[in-house]
Amino acid sequence: MRNRILHTLISNLLLIIAGSVLGLAALLLVHLLPLDSIREHVYWSLPMIEKEFEDEVVIDGYRSTLTGNFTDCLMLEHAVYESNGHSLLEQVLHMYRGESYELESGWNPGYSLKDYLENVPQPREVEYARYWHGYLVVLKPLLLLTSFNTIRLLNSAVQLLLAGFVVMALCRKNASPLATGFLLSLPFLFFVSTYASLSLSICFYIMVLSLLIQLKFDSCFSDKGVYCIFFLMVGMAAAYFDFLTYPLVTLVFPLCVYLYLHTDTVRSSLGKILKFSVQWLWGYIGLWASKWILTDLLTDSSVIQDAVSTLAARTDSASGHSRIIGFFSVVWKNIQPYANWCYVILIGIALITLLRIKKPDIRVKSFRLIIPYVLLTLYPLAWLFITQNHSEQHWQFTCRIFACSVFAAYAGCAQVKEH
Repeated sequence: MRNRILHTLISNLLLIIAGSVLGLAALLLVHLLPLDSIREHVYWSLPMIEKEFEDEVVIDGYRSTLTGNFTDCLMLEHAVYESNGHSLLEQVLHMYRGESYELESGWNPGYSLKDYLENVPQPREVEYARYWHGYLVVLKPLLLLTSFNTIRLLNSAVQLLLAGFVVMALCRKNASPLATGFLLSLPFLFFVSTYASLSLSICFYIMVLSLLIQLKFDSCFSDKGVYCIFFLMVGMAAAYFDFLTYPLVTLVFPLCVYLYLHTDTVRSSLGKILKFSVQWLWGYIGLWASKWILTDLLTDSSVIQDAVSTLAARTDSASGHSRIIGFFSVVWKNIQPYANWCYVILIGIALITLLRIKKPDIRVKSFRLIIPYVLLTLYPLAWLFITQNHSEQHWQFTCRIFACSVFAAYAGCAQVKEH
């Protein structure tokens, strides 16, 4: 047992190290792309970007449908920025950018991006070294070819296609009830606005691509016992590409699919949930921490200290509350976006579709199958408890993790009906 655990730890560490090296190499390569075309294409999109400097929402009155323009402008400036005072390695690891100030509105990355593109002198240069910024591996080549406006159109098409592919893949696995649950969970991800945002698209892409890989190679993963590696790599992908938006969906959705495809005893299923969740966390936290370590080792900086202090702040209790009271306050704030007739109707549709699953002779012991899904339904609450400060300040997008609860609850009910 001890040897097996040691072997797993060493394997995980080696995979994280390999992922860090490959991730750094990929970022170095895309930073060699010519910047003139990239800047020109972002400049073409500036009129649209300016209209959304204050985080435009797709549906007025619903902050949860925001386009995430604040973060998107950071991403775009990182894609176009060139620092003559730093080496390529320093730019990739520290992710420098110019920063402008407005007397009335204060700092806003939209104005910083605009000033940089229009060659307006900026007061200072700042860094954003805590994240990998792996999105640039995709974003910079896209901007080399086309504008941000076109990327949004492409986003809407690709996201819809990928969602359709997931539904078809689930149906091919004889899991059509799960396909229905997947479709019903998309509105809880505020899919209506995801296409318009670069930053809020990332976790959606990681989630659906992970599901497609999982559904394609499920038998292979299961037979060869490599599902642990799969969840480790999904966690690594979330840490590499994402800005800490709603990464929990990249864990819970694949876990639900695994449980549905591999019906087992409750004890065994709970054990798999724990094991795969730990693997995902290994990948997520391990790859993230590797960025801090690499930056400090290669550039003689203090990113680890900054990252740890920021992590402590982000996992602190909600402002002005104790840990317990703060938790309830954050949960309430994050479920408020769903206090709408739209979601009441969707839940009603979900119940109707579940009732239509024909299984008249449900046995009492079948209800035990729902226990692992109940645990997954509660995962968002655990996430909010741990990340209280972050989830309080950014409820507009952290609320999307409740799509996990919807999918898990539907999958559990569907499995009970089928067994």
